[in-house]
Amino acid sequence: MAISLKIAASMALVAAFLLPISGCGCGFSCNDDGNGASTLLTLGFSDSLPEDLKQVVIEVDAITFQRIGAEDVVIDTFTIEEQGLSGADTFQVDLLAYRGVNQLIVIKELELNPGTYSDVLISILTNDVNNSYVQEANDSLKKITVSGGRLKLPGFRLSSGSQAFTVEFSLAQALQYQSGSDRYLLATNGIRVENNKTDATLSGQIDSALFNGVSPCDQKSDPKKGNRLYLYNGKVGDEKGRLADVFTSGSSTTPPSDALAPFAVASLENNALTGSWDYSFGYLPPGDYTLAFACDTEKDSAVEYNGLVIPLPEDQVYELTLSESERAQCNLAEGASC
Repeated sequence: MAISLKIAASMALVAAFLLPISGCGCGFSCNDDGNGASTLLTLGFSDSLPEDLKQVVIEVDAITFQRIGAEDVVIDTFTIEEQGLSGADTFQVDLLAYRGVNQLIVIKELELNPGTYSDVLISILTNDVNNSYVQEANDSLKKITVSGGRLKLPGFRLSSGSQAFTVEFSLAQALQYQSGSDRYLLATNGIRVENNKTDATLSGQIDSALFNGVSPCDQKSDPKKGNRLYLYNGKVGDEKGRLADVFTSGSSTTPPSDALAPFAVASLENNALTGSWDYSFGYLPPGDYTLAFACDTEKDSAVEYNGLVIPLPEDQVYELTLSESERAQCNLAEGASC
């Protein structure tokens, strides 16, 4: 059985999908771990944007928090002042409007019991192109589908007091074009739930000389296209040949046995004020990482192993360690270090 909560949701112009939650919504013990104290949870959506798309819009119907041995807590009514919504059954959000460390607050002050929540379910309407869709560069609209109509994400553990979590969408990994049906599948690949208290961020600037300084990038008709940052778990040392493009187990091309798929992917954004080219990874768990830039990534499929050369230029690979809550900076250029 599920308990449906009527709550007020509010949006703030920041790029993630946050939910504040507090108190008990289970109706019985809920495996209470907090000696009766409540938790104030904030949950959000954040995104890493795929290139050449104008919008990636999803219509959210409900958000469910699941606990083993307890009833589901279902949030199914939203009041969003910035969108003029009051008690709405659903709301739409363009994920491309929220990237990096930005986030969009959609629910405030929902009381939950402390304890372990096994799953977060995001129910998405995909009935037609008016619900959830991709607007491509030529303005054509393509329907988004979601397997089973919902995204099932790993949950979290809540202690008493206020806590904030972010649902981080990496659309370069999660959004998969289906040529057979001419639709996009939004999968859970690359989507993760991060604890804002301990997560880190990584950002910086990239020297545009890297865009087309080596072959085959020097043949690009538009140097600004096909440039990506790939972030991998761990420090690869001398094994940078393992660094692979985005792929899944559904790839029709078998990747090398030691191929390392990226943990997260970031695109570049031209800063209108400074003219610099910037990147940003938001909501990263602390730990060791390898950061690599590649200037020839236009053909990187979200499913297929494409055998792209990463890094390119070959010296554009950086090893780093992110501490809890660190706001790290790494600027990329020939001869640079982080």
